[in-house]
Amino acid sequence: MILREEDGADDPEGSPEHWEHIARELADDLAVDAPERDRAGRPPVEEMARVHESGLLTALAPPTPEGGGLAWPFAFRIVRRLAAADSSIAELLGRHYVLSWSGRLLLPTDRGLSWEAHTVGLGRLLAGETGSGADTDRAMDDPLTVTADDRGYNLSGRSALVPGALVADRIVLSARRAGTGGSRAVLLVDPSDTAVTLDPVDHLLGQRLTGSGTLTFDHLEVSENQVLGSVAGDEHLAPPITALVPLALRMMTAHVVLGIAEGALAEARDATLITSHAHSSARRRHDPEPLTTGPDPDLLQTYGELAAAAHVAATVVEHATHALTDGVLRGRELDAEECSRIAVSVATAEATAGESALHITGRVLELVDAADMDRFWRNTRTLTTRRSPARRLRAIGEHFLYAARPVHALGA
Repeated sequence: MILREEDGADDPEGSPEHWEHIARELADDLAVDAPERDRAGRPPVEEMARVHESGLLTALAPPTPEGGGLAWPFAFRIVRRLAAADSSIAELLGRHYVLSWSGRLLLPTDRGLSWEAHTVGLGRLLAGETGSGADTDRAMDDPLTVTADDRGYNLSGRSALVPGALVADRIVLSARRAGTGGSRAVLLVDPSDTAVTLDPVDHLLGQRLTGSGTLTFDHLEVSENQVLGSVAGDEHLAPPITALVPLALRMMTAHVVLGIAEGALAEARDATLITSHAHSSARRRHDPEPLTTGPDPDLLQTYGELAAAAHVAATVVEHATHALTDGVLRGRELDAEECSRIAVSVATAEATAGESALHITGRVLELVDAADMDRFWRNTRTLTTRRSPARRLRAIGEHFLYAARPVHALGA
């Protein structure tokens, strides 16, 4: 267990404080060799084994109106803390959290709870997505198609890039239902099946430790209990609650991006303080007179601007997180107008976190002459380019001008 005996000893097991202590210890462990592992770019087999050992995979259950489970703000707080140390591992854990409870939003309550208990209770790591590029602007060049047959269904085609494909126990994917005019089925598949070909994707700009890959399916047999749910081809026909799954994936990414910025800023601060201390010590050794000059005003102003930008982004991201949590609690009572407002909050969080993180991670490269600081910028760039910033801002502007709009207009 990652948690040290003396840390969090008074926190009840399963409490938010208990899991935050574990996340902090795991983050500290990951930070020790993060630069070396980033350079190596190997699949995160050992890292995810440490996540398994920590218990974090099975730590969270979604909140319900009746209570129980940890609220989403705590889930995202854990992801954000890990992202400051290792954003690849944070992304994998965050995706697992979202996918592990997606059944509650896509299935009737009893089936959703049963699916979640079966999947999460076994400690399986989930990877994938629930829409046709739901959390990305990149279209699949060979879409997945699921066809009904005498034995159930079979799946064919090639997936888009799947973070975690090389280390996940199960993959959640969306496939077009043949002959339905656009309806899509959300499926749970085993990547080790002989009908699945897994191709690693190397030489990524950032997020190099996500174990990403693409999957090709050659008539993979899919049973009824592997069908998580369906999403209507016409968004107007789908219950608003189903739109929260891709929104949650995007909200998770915003927290990862914000965590990267906070990690970059903290590492730059430490490097600056070490350099300043060494310089001051050298001056004192060669000059017995006390130093009369204080810190560089320009340096203080720059760090003030960066810290303020991170704080503003954190405030916006937290606001959107609570809006999403409220939507989850509403469940099937959530209406389209409420869902649109949540989508606007998530889009605003994405835009704010992305812009701030790119500025912060780029600026610290100019402030600190330290090796491996570029990984923060590369990781941010990789995550923020999955969805066009201009598209997010146009969606926010459209909602602002025309008030309530259908949630699909916001790209959810």
